[in-house]
Amino acid sequence: MTTRLRQFKKRFVAHWYRIGPFRKGLELLIVGLLLLSTVPSNAVRAAILLDGHPQLARRVTVTKAPASDTRYVLGRFHIGRIYEIDRSYLDSSASFEVVDFHVTRILIFNVAYPTPEPG
Repeated sequence: MTTRLRQFKKRFVAHWYRIGPFRKGLELLIVGLLLLSTVPSNAVRAAILLDGHPQLARRVTVTKAPASDTRYVLGRFHIGRIYEIDRSYLDSSASFEVVDFHVTRILIFNVAYPTPEPG
């Protein structure tokens, strides 16, 4: 077992020295996003970050929707509805305000995407 671990470590270190600084940054970003997406609330924050709102992603409060709100959608999360603070934002197409997120799980990773408010 230790020889496999040692071989993996050698290959990883050789790969790290072989690639350039741009690819190192890209790989670290991808690993960071994957680690963020293991928890549902962090997956919501990552979706907000990728949608172009980094300040909001850092300070938003993510709460799980009550059972009465999740009749038709499993894994629904709200942002900014706690303490009556409105932290909604316009989506990238500017067609609706984002308040709710649907979170689905793929293996161990969670993927969050905005759901439009009906009305």
